[in-house]
Amino acid sequence: MIGWLINRLSGYQRDRVYTTALYASERTRLVTVVSGLLGTGETIASATWLTFDVAGVYMSDAQIDDGGKSVSVAVRAQYSGRMRIRVDITTTAGREFAAWHVIQVKSAPYVGGENWTQGPERLEAVA
Repeated sequence: MIGWLINRLSGYQRDRVYTTALYASERTRLVTVVSGLLGTGETIASATWLTFDVAGVYMSDAQIDDGGKSVSVAVRAQYSGRMRIRVDITTTAGREFAAWHVIQVKSAPYVGGENWTQGPERLEAVA
């Protein structure tokens, strides 16, 4: 597994789309940190990860981490292309945020043979 991919949400720059690249067959965690958006005593109540690119990237193991200040999901890059993942976050104060991620999956044409798995479109984590 390679290092984690970390997206830090800002209350001042809400139009940011996190972009990164992985080679096919690489696995890591995609982490979204929302502590900069949370009020005093506010934490994450739930997170829903969504993608329609289920062949290109496989998501699993959605979690709420860091005492309710961040969320994460395990991802495995599969087929090449630009894969879009969104996470919808609801806080204990009832506020809702969305964060967008684009993973450019690069092909690894010289070593093949992996059996890719069609992944889920939706994963949820609840505190």
